Amino acid sequence: MKRIFLLTLLICFGLTLAYAQTGSKERIKVHSKALEGNLSGDPADRDVTVYLPPSYQSNPERHYPVLYILHGFTDSDSQWFGWEDHWINLQTVIEQSLAAGLSKEMIVVMPNAFNRFKGSMYASSATIGDWETFITQELIRHIDSNYRTLPNKASRGLAGHSMGGYGTLRLGMKYPDVYAAIYALSPCCMEGGAATNPEMVSKLEAFTPEQLQGASFFEIAALATSAAFAPNPQNPPFYLDLPAKDGSPRQEAINKIIANRTLTTIDQYIPNIKRLKAIGMDAGTQDRGISEATKKLHEVLDSYQIAHLYESYEGDHLNRIAERIETKALPFFSEHLAFQESPISEIIENGGMGKYPAVMSSESSLPTHTIFKPQDLDPFGGENKLPVIAWGNGACFDSPWEHVNFLNEIASHGFLVVAIGTMPKQTDVRSKSQKLLDAIDWAIAQNADPNSPYYQKIDTKHIAVSGMSCGGLQTIEVAGDPRITTVGVFNSGVLGNPGAGMPGMPQVSKEHLQKIKVPTLYLLGGESDIAYGNGMDDFRRINHVPVFVGNLDVGHGGTYGQPHGGEFARVALNWYMWQLKGDEEAGKLFTGNPPALAKSAGWVVEKKNMD
Repeated sequence: MKRIFLLTLLICFGLTLAYAQTGSKERIKVHSKALEGNLSGDPADRDVTVYLPPSYQSNPERHYPVLYILHGFTDSDSQWFGWEDHWINLQTVIEQSLAAGLSKEMIVVMPNAFNRFKGSMYASSATIGDWETFITQELIRHIDSNYRTLPNKASRGLAGHSMGGYGTLRLGMKYPDVYAAIYALSPCCMEGGAATNPEMVSKLEAFTPEQLQGASFFEIAALATSAAFAPNPQNPPFYLDLPAKDGSPRQEAINKIIANRTLTTIDQYIPNIKRLKAIGMDAGTQDRGISEATKKLHEVLDSYQIAHLYESYEGDHLNRIAERIETKALPFFSEHLAFQESPISEIIENGGMGKYPAVMSSESSLPTHTIFKPQDLDPFGGENKLPVIAWGNGACFDSPWEHVNFLNEIASHGFLVVAIGTMPKQTDVRSKSQKLLDAIDWAIAQNADPNSPYYQKIDTKHIAVSGMSCGGLQTIEVAGDPRITTVGVFNSGVLGNPGAGMPGMPQVSKEHLQKIKVPTLYLLGGESDIAYGNGMDDFRRINHVPVFVGNLDVGHGGTYGQPHGGEFARVALNWYMWQLKGDEEAGKLFTGNPPALAKSAGWVVEKKNMD
């Protein structure tokens, strides 16, 4: 009996110790350039609460995953973290989950999205500002720069309640390169039309800014919805279009609102959703409307055979949220986020359409780049080696996020593509042309290293440098390197005045074109491409090597983001197959009079010094 009593004391004491291991929270200001100048006049300096787990201070070498949580409409981070009157204390919820052994330690971040209309919908408009960029880029960049995070997609989650649940689904669908896992609790706003009640809309039409504070929930919700989805910079004082006017429905505004409902847009984002590692959602059965919509979302994902967690539980919109976070959401992220630094490895578009399904990955031996390669390297070696393509990104971004479909498709046909920069995207960091040469150096070294998985599998005699827009200028800058076999300049061309470009662009002049010593492919987006004039001028000046230019009227953005990279990938692939693998059949797209590409719909071509 005495032993049982002592054991009970030890168990209780152990639980007490576990619960006593509290973390800390701090409320900081994060400035957002994306929110500057919003027509509502809301501050661009946003409050953000950051929760640091118990071991954060005592273990200064440890880095942590980050869970971003989005609060609901009329709420704020202060109401969730107990800085003022609150209906939930998230720190207590987190630490109860830790004490019970249900979840692991992670940093938890909640931005304050309470604005003039009591909620941003985590959307983007001129009226409320660009909340999508703030949440998915600026906030993450600030947290990764100031806290000991694991700064990669695999260690980053997104969750939210109500409006925050809607934001979670919206941002998760649109930015699968940013988050590994998402969990929506009682997500609102997924279906339905717009508020067109004549009496309420008539009242709102006469509203003054002074009346906002006293507006009812449904009145302010109607204004917030229009501010997010139907902005109108010509309609002060609220700069929005209501879904009705003078007692009649305003169909244009209604359509804009409906177009932002989750169940309206989800079919267009299925490829993105498939790139998420894990998806969770739940809603209480007494949460009228939201419960039904969440079930519909579950059924849509089921129809596309997308694995996900869905639960319908006894409860309403608020009464069990703390419990659900403690026992469901936090354990969900503890299971699906990476809790230690790990290389990126992601399958894009089922590996591509080529003979060798590809994978996008990072390499510890070249952490400054992203690799696209066949998943199985066993078929390579001997006579079947991997030619190398070094790639520079649009805007000289230090991330190939705009081009993953394109680059993955090329790799799936038996190429090693080494792209400048890391994933996920870093749109504020510019790279240098030297990174193209770093890619070549790395590939050659890997081929010669007996301990490398690429040992004697890389064709170091066949190397391409290519790039889009600013990356095309980087390509031209290094094109004289004698190791290069062929050059690809896409949606790009040397500026007549090199100093007139955007900051960070390489200072390439027309004289650099004479340094090109190998066959060169230009792909442009037609006359609507801002690089069209420069690119065509380059073509006219290049008379000393074989050069081919193809124009497709798609503008400066090309087709890189289309499934499998679209037409630009098809044409570039044939060029690489010809120039790097000696495939004469592929070369027929560019040879002959006229070349076969001239017969493809929409393409206008010219060539020099080519049969």
